[in-house]
Amino acid sequence: MARLGDVEERVLSYLRDHPGSSPREIADALGESLQRVRIALQRLRDAGLAARGEEGRYYAVAPAVQGLPRRELRRPGSYGLRGDLDAVVERLTLLEERVEKLERLVEELLARCPPGARSEAEGRRKPAH
Repeated sequence: MARLGDVEERVLSYLRDHPGSSPREIADALGESLQRVRIALQRLRDAGLAARGEEGRYYAVAPAVQGLPRRELRRPGSYGLRGDLDAVVERLTLLEERVEKLERLVEELLARCPPGARSEAEGRRKPAH
């Protein structure tokens, strides 16, 4: 991989501290022209060090996800991924816990329903998996 230039290094550092930044935000913060920042972002993307998320927001790519295909790196933007696989795993774990809690609450509510209403409600429930 070619050595990063000063602008690329500064942009990458900024993205690590400010994930989800737009090119304009980066340019304003670094005092660089928008064109220079866009060129630096493209070079970082080509090197696998940055990814473009939804709505043109950029993220530094953590070493753990640098080997993933480019399409996999773009997808996280819609989920709030900051280019960090550990953050994704943590978020999925929290979501699984919330789903389990909600499933328990639904079961408790169904247990309180009269027998006829319970079977009707269970018929409308979608399978969890």
